[in-house]
Amino acid sequence: MQPDEMVKAALSRLPGLEVFPLEGLKNAEAPFVFYLQAQGDEETALDGLTGLRSASFEINCVARSYGELKALANRVRPALQSLQGAELEGLSVQRAKVRQASPDLLEREVRLFRRMYILELDYQEE
Repeated sequence: MQPDEMVKAALSRLPGLEVFPLEGLKNAEAPFVFYLQAQGDEETALDGLTGLRSASFEINCVARSYGELKALANRVRPALQSLQGAELEGLSVQRAKVRQASPDLLEREVRLFRRMYILELDYQEE
């Protein structure tokens, strides 16, 4: 399993929530979440590679109202944090750090509210 698949699986377990890679589908019904992997590297030490990998994701929560956005974010953040310590199909997450990356936004063109999180995962492949 790849880290992005693990992120999608964690978010897909939330009832009534569509999860999309890269961007929300045109005409997708809010609320939904879309995610993109921003980077992925293997940690190095003085004597070479450590086997500990890191991946960074941008997670975007989208809702019809500000109240719905706050409720959605209150479900999404714990789902992402629950990845810490998770082991699934040869992937073991050592650390999952979630932080809000920007203020909440009103996307005026589509009249939807959006909150963006940055998820940083440190993991090992077995």
